[in-house]
Amino acid sequence: MQKRVGFAQRYGWLLLVLLTAVFLRLYHLTSAPPGLTHDEADHGLTAWRILSEGARDIYFPIGYGREPLYDYLTAGLMALLGPTYLAGRLVSVFASLLALAALHAWVALAFGRRVALLTLAGTAVAFWPLMTARQMLRSSLLPLLLTLAVLLFWRGLCQVTIRDWRLETGHQSPILKFLLGGIFLGLSFYVYLPARVLWVLFPLLLLFWALTDRPLLWRAWRGTLVMLSTAVLVAAPLFLYLARNPQLEARVSELSAPLRAAAQGNFQPLLHNSLASLHLFTFSGDTAWRYNIPTRPFFDPLWGALFYAGILLALYPLFRTPGGHGVGKSRRPPAFFALAWLLLGMAPVLVTGPELATTQAIGAQPVLYLFPALALAKLGDWGLRIGKKSFIAHRQWLIAFLLFSSTAVFSARAYFFTWANAPEVRVQYETTLVTALQYLALRPAEGVAISTIAPAPEHSPAVARMVLPHAEQIRWFDGRSSLLLPPQAQTTVLVPDFAPLPEGIMRYWATAVLSDTLPMRPTDPDRPVTVYQIDTSAALAQWQTQFTPPPAPTFLGDALQFLGYDLQMSAPHPGDLLRLATLWQVRRSLPQAQLFTHLWPGSGQPMAQQDLLSAPAANWRAGDLLIQLHEFIVPETAVAVPYQLLIGGYDPVSGTRFPVTQGGQPAGDAIMLQPIILEP
Repeated sequence: MQKRVGFAQRYGWLLLVLLTAVFLRLYHLTSAPPGLTHDEADHGLTAWRILSEGARDIYFPIGYGREPLYDYLTAGLMALLGPTYLAGRLVSVFASLLALAALHAWVALAFGRRVALLTLAGTAVAFWPLMTARQMLRSSLLPLLLTLAVLLFWRGLCQVTIRDWRLETGHQSPILKFLLGGIFLGLSFYVYLPARVLWVLFPLLLLFWALTDRPLLWRAWRGTLVMLSTAVLVAAPLFLYLARNPQLEARVSELSAPLRAAAQGNFQPLLHNSLASLHLFTFSGDTAWRYNIPTRPFFDPLWGALFYAGILLALYPLFRTPGGHGVGKSRRPPAFFALAWLLLGMAPVLVTGPELATTQAIGAQPVLYLFPALALAKLGDWGLRIGKKSFIAHRQWLIAFLLFSSTAVFSARAYFFTWANAPEVRVQYETTLVTALQYLALRPAEGVAISTIAPAPEHSPAVARMVLPHAEQIRWFDGRSSLLLPPQAQTTVLVPDFAPLPEGIMRYWATAVLSDTLPMRPTDPDRPVTVYQIDTSAALAQWQTQFTPPPAPTFLGDALQFLGYDLQMSAPHPGDLLRLATLWQVRRSLPQAQLFTHLWPGSGQPMAQQDLLSAPAANWRAGDLLIQLHEFIVPETAVAVPYQLLIGGYDPVSGTRFPVTQGGQPAGDAIMLQPIILEP
């Protein structure tokens, strides 16, 4: 590589790398990933709530709890594109491209333009950065905010270490750079949990100078203090809110278990996770199909060798006598800073282990390809020293081009062909459900119900709202133990193979007419998706012959009317599976609800029971018909005496049972069905 590269050549390579990054991140963005995970859909649903309902939370309690900035940015893009998952993916893409630009600018300041271009190229075409840039996840925003904070911090340091805070005519005050850096650092706390570790980078650099270069410390400490103070002020509202609501961060307690064990003297979990996480670089990567090709490490063998060589090159200046003054002239501060960045970025997975490392180690991603770049630059220097006739000296840019272009091809092949088409990925990204929703988009129907294993509002319904307009009209139920029909005269019911109707529900399915089967890939484990048409009146007429009605109109709270029950066995024995179906009509939806079934001996505790509601109450609409299947094993110890079957409901949060009214009169908090005498 020539030491002096012409303007056109330098910026030509830079433009080529950036265009490659843009292409890889935008190509088939709506179809790869091949659907949405629940986490992605929840981001989209939250963003739409911000836009349409005026939600202004500082922390969203959905799932394990979630920082809000990504959702607010997605909401801003949804204002232009509407409630589509494309808005969230574009936020991730734009964040990735801006992070690449900021990374190039910082590395150019700290290590020079040649290393900066090589770092940029590696990050632009590598598999892991490509994967995270196309995911609709808040973690994709962390590299941008952190790298911007580092860039502004470093620019401020370069200025104050040269001018010692004394302004000259035409020079901007360095304080502004530290203030802006602090703002971006503070905003990173509103994105993803690892930011709570990564801020330590900046005081660590001061500590390094305290041990190695006191004059530089005295020039830099004020700017660092300004930056950290600004970050604290920006992040303070979030942490004050979390301090008042500690129950929102259940995930923090779960992930910190190895640290708590270490504090009690048991270092084994922490040591095991740390050693296993060191394999991530070159031996064995994240095992989850959701975010990686299982066990694929960050680097292949060639890049891994360059990475380890770069680590050694970064360590080397730390053991030499410093040369030059200021962060722009000495190799020691940037080398230490890069190594500290890598270590702190990897800190979360060193604690929790390598599973899901591609998201939890996202803080290390910006600096990861700096180390191979250092090795490549050093190889170029050695090539120049060999002589002008050396093949390496004359072909360095060509060799670099072949290396990065082949990496781009391998990453694209791994992502777009291997990963995106893997059956496991299609399952986790709800490809079957998305296929069903796309079918409905082309064939709108008045009443639609879909069977799914995840009918809760934050799961399959959230995916639907990001794919299908007016998806809020769909009814959701887990067909493995329930059936929910909207009140329209004709209902379209989609049943994917991952949530089929069992024998206990199929007996109420006689009026259903098979109308279509959706094409799926032969390798899809969830195929097929069957589409049925149901005449609601005919179905209800059939059910009235199968279900025993109550003696008088019976209601569970003000949300459900009990229409009857069907005990699907006449004389159970001890050890038998007792199967009971109950029929309800919805009067209104509820935030949450649960049904219970008890086999009660007449006093004391139930002999057997099941608590289950497979069609979440938040999805109900007035007039819906619900069949719930209740199953439990009669204990072997049960004796042949009369038992009472009880059915009722309660709020699972408060535990309060819903009152029962029968014939307009209060009837306790449970509905009594027929007595059962067990056969010996």
